[in-house]
Amino acid sequence: MTEVELKARVRDPAAVEARVASFAAFARSFDKSDEYWHGPDWRFTRGTKGFRLRMDDGKAVVTFKQKRCDGGIEINRETEFEVSDPVAFKALVERVGCEPFYSKRKTGKAYSYDGCTIELVNVGGLGDFIEIERLVDGEEPAAVALAQGSVRSILSMAGVPDGEIEGRSYSELILARV
Repeated sequence: MTEVELKARVRDPAAVEARVASFAAFARSFDKSDEYWHGPDWRFTRGTKGFRLRMDDGKAVVTFKQKRCDGGIEINRETEFEVSDPVAFKALVERVGCEPFYSKRKTGKAYSYDGCTIELVNVGGLGDFIEIERLVDGEEPAAVALAQGSVRSILSMAGVPDGEIEGRSYSELILARV
């Protein structure tokens, strides 16, 4: 599965939410707590062997990605799986040498529209964003290009200018604060 996603800064969250609610179906409110971990050689190749442990709605989900960015839009080959016991999982990864790197918290609302997920989020310490994601099977360039067009179109429908697209990852933004 390939994830095509963009995120953009939101200057007027209430106005953007009203626009999104006018065309998209409300899915849920959320509060996601993410811990980012790196493999044993993280000191030498920071960011290349990392994974995320997310707590969301009582579930613990591990995610790792192969990322690339095209014009501010992330194109990720993503692998996710649920773990039944996050405390035991953390004990295991620490035992094999992994270390926690940083954490973040995202709260907000999720909507769906035309095969895309739209999240209006507040990221602790970073501010308000809109994230728009479409999943495509495989990595066929035409399907990826179509998905890129879809997420950009939805951004426009939400009233957020292209100039607000944030090409840096939340990791980069968080670490730049430190």
